Amino acid sequence: MIRKLPILLALILLVSCVYTAREDISALSHMGGAGKAVITVDVKAAAELLPENELIERVDRISIELTPSSSIYPLPLSDWRITGTANGLLSSTEVGTLMIWDPGFIRARESNPRYYYNKKLGVSAGIPADGIVLFTSEDYQEECGRLFSGAGKVLDDRYLSLLESSLAGVYMDSPETLPPLPFDIPAETVGKIESILLLLNKGDDNLILSGEIELDSESSAKTLCTFLRNLLIQEVRRSGGKLDVRALSGIFTYEGALLKISGYDLSYDIVSSMLTKE
Repeated sequence: MIRKLPILLALILLVSCVYTAREDISALSHMGGAGKAVITVDVKAAAELLPENELIERVDRISIELTPSSSIYPLPLSDWRITGTANGLLSSTEVGTLMIWDPGFIRARESNPRYYYNKKLGVSAGIPADGIVLFTSEDYQEECGRLFSGAGKVLDDRYLSLLESSLAGVYMDSPETLPPLPFDIPAETVGKIESILLLLNKGDDNLILSGEIELDSESSAKTLCTFLRNLLIQEVRRSGGKLDVRALSGIFTYEGALLKISGYDLSYDIVSSMLTKE
């Protein structure tokens, strides 16, 4: 499902004729839950990381909720179910015309709100409000009600604020498996993770990763901290960079059961490959 996301993004572009701006993150606050991954991207801020197309001119933010289909670790991206929203200059008047003329989409009868289903892609899509496209591999009406009913808020205000203000962010609560991350976490450690928050923002010449990983104990946090520090040192040595152990050790620290990440440098090429990988 996730590998077909570029097709969905192309669809979003095509439905934009009469533009209505909408910057509404209320749906994001309803995403998440145990085992699910929430990913949000400020499209305009991330323009350098995305393929060149009109997407950055039409969409302000994309937010996606990934639900694992099993607890296998690592779980391939193709095995995560998806629900997402795109916010921006998107038309509610053209989407119906586009999908009616697209042989791949069939209008769901007696549906309110109106939506269309593509059997080949295994996805439903529609515009529940001006400027917002909702796409999902789940039941469209149920997902629309869950995200836009105004009830059942899931994300904590602090997490919501941090995610919304970042270039890109990932949040997971009680994960059993993980989507691809900038670093591999040992399988035996995943079950000890209570939550993960990763935030990506721009640095001077690169991208800066920060965040926090809450574990079940201080011992688990110390073990993961040591593992990530060693991983980082190995990467610096492999790339021929200058090894400053004290500075590198400051990137991963822990306080009780909370592991903190600060100032982890990522190149544009690495992040771009992660965002565009099928």
